[in-house]
Parts: sequence; structure tokens; C-alpha cells
Amino acid sequence: MVSYRNYLHYQQIFCVVKLVLIRYCSAMTNETTLWIERLALLHKSQMRKAASQEGLQLVHVDALQYFALCNRYSNTAQALTLYLGQTKGSISQSLKLMTELGFLERRNDANDKRVTRLFLTPAGQQCLERIRQNFAPNVSDDRSTAQVLANLLKDLQRTQALVGFGMCKSCRHNRTLDDGRFQCGLTQEPLTESDVQLICVEHEFAG
Repeated sequence: MVSYRNYLHYQQIFCVVKLVLIRYCSAMTNETTLWIERLALLHKSQMRKAASQEGLQLVHVDALQYFALCNRYSNTAQALTLYLGQTKGSISQSLKLMTELGFLERRNDANDKRVTRLFLTPAGQQCLERIRQNFAPNVSDDRSTAQVLANLLKDLQRTQALVGFGMCKSCRHNRTLDDGRFQCGLTQEPLTESDVQLICVEHEFAG
């Protein structure tokens, strides 16, 4: 079974690819596109079923998955709105419910009290774990497959000027220092090994 973080990463890629295919690539009929289309539809169907078993809607599960995967620069309602491509009002209602259910926790930003950050709670993590156990596909952790999908995402984002949300380690702002540590070139803040595995709203592919 693929690791939980890689499982979420595959889901992130398929969701973005699905969105772009619907909007911009309806004329594409090559074999790769057809397989991605089918995988994306199956993914959506399975996630809707998973949400229903938890007494939730698909958007609620999408939100929980996002906060399990995003970094400390991206855990806001505004970033989630961009990620899911939904209205602020819809996202606001979904976050309110997730907070009331105890799946998400709101905290003021440590450096800017005007900014509210959202964090997955243990209950939210348990919900996602149940979904992973019951609905996660048996996907091998193959780097070549992941790279193909990442390259497709990269090309689509660049040609359509879409917001990033790629993994930190593939971002042009990610720096590896002489001592092996990581640093964000935008904020100049240090990054951990775990940080660079997360997705970021400020992400821009290197190269």
C-alpha cells in the first residue's frame, strides 16, 4: 500500500489535472489523457462514497485532505478556496462545519494576528485514516510515474497560469544549504525534511 502522504499527493495531482482537462483539454483524446480522465472520475466517485460514509460531503473530505498536505504558508481559508476552485462563501460554510465537528482547529498566526490558520485535529486525522484504509487505491510508490504526473501538472500550470500547490521540494524557491539543511528563498525561513514534502500556494516549478 502506498504511504499516506504519497497517497494524498497522488490525489492532489489527479484533482488538478482533472480540473484542467475539463476546462482546457476537452479536444485531447490521446491514450494518456483518457487514462487520467478515467482515474480522476473514479477518484471522485470513491471520495464521494467515502465522504458519505463519514456523514460528510465531498468538499469536506477535500478540505481535510488539503490541510493534511499543505505547509505552514498555505493553511488558510483563502488558499483552500484557490486550491478547490470554489467560492469563499461555500468554503466558509464547509470550514465552519469542520471546526464544529472538531476536525479542524483555528489559530491566529503567530506573527500576524489578522491571519487565521487552520490545522487538522487528531479527530480529523482519524477521519482521513479511515478513508485511506477503506478507499485508498493500491498504488505502488513509483517515482517515474509520479514524475510523469508532476511534469504534466507543471506544463498545464505554466500554460494556463494556474496557482501552484506543488510540493516544496520541486519549487524554485527551495534552497539546499551547504550543510544539507533547506531554506525557503521567499521567506528566508529554514525548512525541515518534512516541510519540503508538503504543498505550497506559493509553489513555482524549478527550471
